[in-house]
Amino acid sequence: MQKSEIAVGEEYGVREIPKTGASLQHVRIIQHVRGTKWKAEWIDPNPGLVDYLESKTLVVRWKERRAFLKDEESDTQFWRAIERQGYQRDSPIDNALTEVFESAGERSLSYYRGALTGMPDELERLRSRAKSEHLKQSPYTYIDRYGTIHVPFDEAVELAKAFCAAEPSTVLPRVETTEREWSIKASQPGNEYVVGLLSEYRAAWALVRQWAGLDAAIAEREKHVQHLERLVWDAIYALQKAGLESEAHRLRRVVSRE
Repeated sequence: MQKSEIAVGEEYGVREIPKTGASLQHVRIIQHVRGTKWKAEWIDPNPGLVDYLESKTLVVRWKERRAFLKDEESDTQFWRAIERQGYQRDSPIDNALTEVFESAGERSLSYYRGALTGMPDELERLRSRAKSEHLKQSPYTYIDRYGTIHVPFDEAVELAKAFCAAEPSTVLPRVETTEREWSIKASQPGNEYVVGLLSEYRAAWALVRQWAGLDAAIAEREKHVQHLERLVWDAIYALQKAGLESEAHRLRRVVSRE
């Protein structure tokens, strides 16, 4: 704990070894000695023992210990689950999630290293925007004692995909603008480092475009263009058959881009 969080007369849980899951010792602070050093009386174990300890060994107010330990256990299970889910730092999907959630504009929500965190009401609003009510919530998602919700990697991936599909116009402009700006910078002397960034993020941007349905939209557009071209060629043949060679030639030049 920070010095400013500690008060004389208050009871705290102490860990002589600052390790998650280590047992808590129950003490009462008697006096601030100097700097980060405190004089304390032990309540359990060794009741009545008086000794000195450092601020960093005081991990929680005693009356808050149950909520603290519950959060600690939830957090341990949370990160173990993310590891099992195959999360890889700075992978294309990791970078893609960063792009998507930063684009969403929900101020408290933040994606970092496999975890999406923020206020529950903003997460619910994002889920509603993503039309993702059908998505199953991870058993490892939890709300800590401060009211922050923690969402693991697998659920964050599904939410990001749903959000991209529901609001492609929200996520794609950021991708297109960033890629364009970095491409310009990469072509300028002294900005060779941007080339590496472009290489790293292009795979992530491709994922975002895929989730947003851009690839499918492009394919559908090409299909439509090909259909229109066939209709024009049919018209050209019809004009030739009718003896309107000059009109047929004009259309042929347009289609062939001569």
